[in-house]
Amino acid sequence: MHSAPLHLVWRTTISSDDADELRQLLAECTLGNRQAFENLYRRVSKRLFAVALRCMNRSDLAEEVLQESFVRIWHNASRYDGNLSAPMTWMISITRNQAIDQLRKHREVPLTEEQADILFDDSPSAHEQLDSQREAQALQHCLDMLEGMQRTSIVTAYFQGVSYADLAMQSAAPLGSVKSWIRRGMERLRRCLES
Repeated sequence: MHSAPLHLVWRTTISSDDADELRQLLAECTLGNRQAFENLYRRVSKRLFAVALRCMNRSDLAEEVLQESFVRIWHNASRYDGNLSAPMTWMISITRNQAIDQLRKHREVPLTEEQADILFDDSPSAHEQLDSQREAQALQHCLDMLEGMQRTSIVTAYFQGVSYADLAMQSAAPLGSVKSWIRRGMERLRRCLES
């Protein structure tokens, strides 16, 4: 089986795979899937908290914004339209709108249009970029710690979007073995990333 070096696969495909996974989680949220919502929260809460904190400049208020934002994401997941924006952009927009609402509540003078426009800056902050780079490096390190077939199976399935059945055919291995490699590899990845 020929594939690109792991570091190249990771760097070239993670953002589109990440977006696809977020789209899938949002779609499952529309069906009331609480596990998908928990997974979504784990995936994006740090980024959304950073957005809220940048807007609010107070950790306690940023936490309120984050909580309300996730309530809105849960209730409005069916309104997400992948043709209009990337899932992260949509969730950041909800968070920023919530931050504006909170700022209006906590200010005696309403925000000017100019102040509101500043809050809608879509470019990631240096902190967000650094967090994203650290996450990528941590994941790369943990992937490198996996055994050959675990690493290959996870990279092929998650970063290249190959189904388990197709992966079994490509590697000439039983489907059960592929699933086992991925399950064990994901467990090792989880433990590595948590440490």
